[in-house]
Amino acid sequence: MISSEKPEFTVKLWCRKSQKAHSISIRTLPPYGVEIVIPANTNDNFVKKIIGQNQAYINQKLSEIKKRNIDIKPLAIFLPVTNEHIKIVYLKSTSIHTPIEVVDGTLTLNEPTGMESLIDNSKLLQVWLQKIATPVLKNILDTTAQKLNIPYNKIKVGPRKSIWGSCSYKQNINLNRNLIFLKSDLIEYVITHELCHVFEMNHSPSFWSLLNEMFPNYRKIKDQLRSNASSSIPSWAIV
Repeated sequence: MISSEKPEFTVKLWCRKSQKAHSISIRTLPPYGVEIVIPANTNDNFVKKIIGQNQAYINQKLSEIKKRNIDIKPLAIFLPVTNEHIKIVYLKSTSIHTPIEVVDGTLTLNEPTGMESLIDNSKLLQVWLQKIATPVLKNILDTTAQKLNIPYNKIKVGPRKSIWGSCSYKQNINLNRNLIFLKSDLIEYVITHELCHVFEMNHSPSFWSLLNEMFPNYRKIKDQLRSNASSSIPSWAIV
């Protein structure tokens, strides 16, 4: 039986005491919610006061995560860089063989029954994503490196929490697999940025001058990457 029901995924606020924490911090953890980290000896009343003072911010972040969490159980996946539209079908009481593969433009998953199975499906999708992102991003990297006449050593594509890419002193390029959800010009900017580090392993004026030579008017794309690129990444890809 095919299902298209919306998922039940609880978004919440929680507190975690930490022996290492020296002050209270509030951070968003999509798709789960908002976490408040507090030093182990913090008074509970003081914690409540901090929550009260930041309630508007916390509510805003919880609302934003809840709206995004509709894609924790996606009904479709769109990859701009390859212009692929992939349909997701959920089957009840059916054993899905792994790894999952696209057949006739469709991926098939088990119907989730709760948070654990939602996350299990997300992990299956991430394995599939890794498989397809690696050759796509490598092809763009090779094409760009050849065009710019900048050599590199090796490429590694994988999950990255907070960066889109990096370049090591050995001239190895590391790329965030979630780049595949971005438009081609954003991907090309990230890859050009990292290739420029082959010659300039810092963000000195020389680096930015080289980047401007290789990618004229890069500032506009850089601003787009910073401002809204992360919103293109579905929740299932970062669970």
